Amino acid sequence: MFKSLVVGGVVMVGLMTPTVAYGQFNSPISPTIKTETVANPEVSPLELQQFVQVIKQFQRIEAVMQRQMAMAMKKEGLTPQRFMEINESQRQLRSESVNSSEDLEKFRKVVVKFQEIMDNAEEKRQSTVETQGLELERFLEIEKIVSKNQQLQAKVQQMLGN
Repeated sequence: MFKSLVVGGVVMVGLMTPTVAYGQFNSPISPTIKTETVANPEVSPLELQQFVQVIKQFQRIEAVMQRQMAMAMKKEGLTPQRFMEINESQRQLRSESVNSSEDLEKFRKVVVKFQEIMDNAEEKRQSTVETQGLELERFLEIEKIVSKNQQLQAKVQQMLGN
């Protein structure tokens, strides 16, 4: 459940780039919003700080995950472009004659490694939420509240240093 809500899926762009909850905060901060006056009784200042710390950790986890995925492809001798070509042909159920059996084996090994990497990152994300003192359910509630409130989004952006 956590994986599907926070990670939101894997998008193939050169490398597999996960979309994470903090993705919605990447819009520019409006200079007309006064973030000092943000008051939301639904999210305490402490919870907002915990939420921001979790997002910062998520960003680090995602960066490590992307590097590991790139290394896994390189180790098998596949470029991101070739990996995506094989992936596309597999999704479209083309005959295997499009891809050599050697390339398909490399692709399968990389996919298995990607799953291990993503599972490990998932464990780290869950641990990060708990380490910051938030219950997973509350973290997801805060994420939902922030996504619907432009002032809180601006405050989170400010706290993230964006």
